[in-house]
Amino acid sequence: MARFVQQKDLAFFEKISKELVDVVVQTTVEIFKLSISESKTNLYGESLNKSYLPSVQCACMIEREGSTIEYEGFGPDRAQNVEFRFNRASLKDKNLYPEIGDIIFHNNAYFEIDEVGQNQLIYGRPEEKFSIICSTFMVRRSQLNIEERVV
Repeated sequence: MARFVQQKDLAFFEKISKELVDVVVQTTVEIFKLSISESKTNLYGESLNKSYLPSVQCACMIEREGSTIEYEGFGPDRAQNVEFRFNRASLKDKNLYPEIGDIIFHNNAYFEIDEVGQNQLIYGRPEEKFSIICSTFMVRRSQLNIEERVV
């Protein structure tokens, strides 16, 4: 753990990181926050028809696994796990914090967040968290109430 780290060192590191993600990489995604007040729940607290707030665009780094195709009698079903890494300062500027159940739209597909971690520390300090890492899995468009369906 670093002992002699000043606040200006942390600010410099954060600025370089934000510039790398926002200006150099320039990969943007849309985050749809789950609207708990508009989602109707059943007796067990589950919701089959979830509602989402309008999307917010954010820059991030993406690490994706290869996609797999499963055949279960109803045609092919594509699955993929993707890890989205957001700069914590950028999300704080937008007053946004991704949570389990939120949806991320990227590369013409929707991914539901099933794990959120903040384990990248600056200089080993637990109070100085650097990024927010969201582990996701691909969901079908028919399960979401984000797009209007064409009949």
